[in-house]
Amino acid sequence: MKRVQLVGVGIATLLISMAGDCSRARVESINKMNEGVTAAVQKRYADATKLLESAAVVDPENDQVFWNLSLVHMELHKFDKARDDLNKAIALNAKSGGYQEKLGTILIELKDWAAAKSAFEKAIELEPGLFKAYYKLAQVNEQLDDQQSALKNYTTAIDKGSRFLEAYNALGRLYADLGYLDQSVQVLQEAMKVALPGTEEEAQAHHLLGTVYQQQKKYDDAVREFKAALDVVPGMRDALFSLGWTYQLQGNKEEAKRYLQKFVDVAGAEAPAHYVKAARDKIAEMAEGFATSASNQ
Repeated sequence: MKRVQLVGVGIATLLISMAGDCSRARVESINKMNEGVTAAVQKRYADATKLLESAAVVDPENDQVFWNLSLVHMELHKFDKARDDLNKAIALNAKSGGYQEKLGTILIELKDWAAAKSAFEKAIELEPGLFKAYYKLAQVNEQLDDQQSALKNYTTAIDKGSRFLEAYNALGRLYADLGYLDQSVQVLQEAMKVALPGTEEEAQAHHLLGTVYQQQKKYDDAVREFKAALDVVPGMRDALFSLGWTYQLQGNKEEAKRYLQKFVDVAGAEAPAHYVKAARDKIAEMAEGFATSASNQ
């Protein structure tokens, strides 16, 4: 199963204006809702929740209130409540693809994969241009072990959002996982053309491309890509490990030890334990090799 990496949620900063023919209840509801959105932007989530709930009481037909309330509950990681909020918004406005996409995002957090798949498919049906819905649907496809559909939907996400780098990286990684290394290289090289210089996404693309070159035993190319990733994000753990590991595959023990030790030094609790163990074991193995070589001279 693949770890799902979500695109950030964020609280909308756009306040809703009032149409001229709004009812008095709708006007009051929108005013309270706008106050709630402002509080949420300021990260005053308790105040935001109270204001938005009050806006919903004043006008239970205001679907935007439930949308904004769902965003606040997502920020608070109250995903059950966020799901319920979105379902209320959808019941009031069934034609919004954005509502369905956000519902799918919440269902991913709840690991309700089948329901998430349905929500993203509905979002795409309503608004075919929602490229992030294709991306998230592909992530769900992977969780459901439907790799071909994932490839298709990542590709469509790229077609509809040509500068959406996360989709390039995900497609390149999946091609590599499935053993289609040439296709992976092609996708990741295209990712470099749209990557914003100096961003973590650019560093991730360099790292992914490096791992594919490593699998192809093109070690010089792999080293180049890992170094490029580190030029963008100097302390990037994955790149430090991969660069050290590639150097040891080349037989460059001095550089291998240097970068693997850098990885161990910055690994922290979030680094996978088996990677830390592998790095330490390899450093120890190379140290023994140095000692044996020195004793034989």
